[in-house]
Amino acid sequence: MRPRSWRLLLALLVTAAWMLASSCGRTHRTIRIATGTRGGTFLPLGETLARSFARDVGDVDFVALESPGGRASIEMIERGEADLALLSNHVEGSSALRLIAPLYQETLQIVVRREASIASVTDLRGHAVSTGPEGSGTESIAHAVLGHFGIAPSALRAEHLTMTEAQNALETGRIDAAFLVAGMRTPAVDALLGRPDMALLSLGEPGRVGSALEGIRIDAPFFIVSAIPERAYGAQPETAVGTLDVEALLVCSERLDAELVYALTESLFAHKAELVQEQRLLASLDEHFDLSVSPYALHDGADQYLRRHEPSLLQRYTDQISLGITVAALVWSSVSAFYAARSRRRKNRIEVRYQEAMAIAKRLRGATGEARQAEIAALHALHDTVLADLADERLDANEGFTVLQRYLDTQLRHASASTPADGDTSSTLDPPA
Repeated sequence: MRPRSWRLLLALLVTAAWMLASSCGRTHRTIRIATGTRGGTFLPLGETLARSFARDVGDVDFVALESPGGRASIEMIERGEADLALLSNHVEGSSALRLIAPLYQETLQIVVRREASIASVTDLRGHAVSTGPEGSGTESIAHAVLGHFGIAPSALRAEHLTMTEAQNALETGRIDAAFLVAGMRTPAVDALLGRPDMALLSLGEPGRVGSALEGIRIDAPFFIVSAIPERAYGAQPETAVGTLDVEALLVCSERLDAELVYALTESLFAHKAELVQEQRLLASLDEHFDLSVSPYALHDGADQYLRRHEPSLLQRYTDQISLGITVAALVWSSVSAFYAARSRRRKNRIEVRYQEAMAIAKRLRGATGEARQAEIAALHALHDTVLADLADERLDANEGFTVLQRYLDTQLRHASASTPADGDTSSTLDPPA
């Protein structure tokens, strides 16, 4: 063999040996995500995140683990059985946890059997009620709400059921009510409210100052006063239902290294568009979140990612560090106020559009002939305006927008399907509450 051929063969052997050694030297690890029970929101969300993270982070497997509740998920991290967890922000904190990011808001939805004649929270006394699995976030929310209304757990025939179990128990009549905490339009609640014998229980009049809803937050400051809009579940509810929201958080063990958490945070925000295709609840995911929504400190890796564009003031302005800190604080305050004001304007704009839609629907009920066609055209124009507002970022693609768009689509379908003859003022349009 010629010397040149020997040298080529030797180079190939050295390269192959180096690649084999590098491959053997890499450690393959598994990251476990504690989620929730089957039938709820957290388990499918955790499975979606696991698949997304695995595509971005090399030499790491991600697996979503079922968990009976928030307290159990925290204990799994404390025992080293999980590395990440999906938790509601009201769950009692732990020094072993660090925040990666808030994901979306979860809603308390109390479903009752109409035959049980439960018109208020106080009517739950003596009834069979699912308050969620023991140690779960749902159970802690249920106890906070019941306690606010002066109802001891012993005053109920409490059952600790998962969301799927509670759904089955309501459908068979074994229980009369169930506390369910999940994103809006979660499948279990959707199925229950598709039945005529089920209804949502309100905690108080939405929007009224000094209502029972606002009183709950005195003892539970992480709760957010909220409302389930009318017709959020098809025909239900007929009027807005007062309730509470909590923030769903992605947290991790404090022991997780900063480099990995940086990569997870980067993956989470870089692939928001793809994630929303599978989990529409993540539409509100945003890097610019308020840290006060979390009882846990931000992990160093997540903090490094969120601050990746910020220059070091200490390096650039050593002689003016005090002035720099003051200016940064003022800028941060102004930016926060700007985003808060913009968010309020977008929310108000959705409410205005919703009022316009209800007004048109009301006029349609008695309209005939050319007047009816004019109202249908106005409904189409409003639908186009709402989409244009979304495209121009004058509206947010949040739950309120989804409800508004569903309402418009429903009214348009009804208007197209019901064209009464002249002189007939009947209509299949559902009148607004």
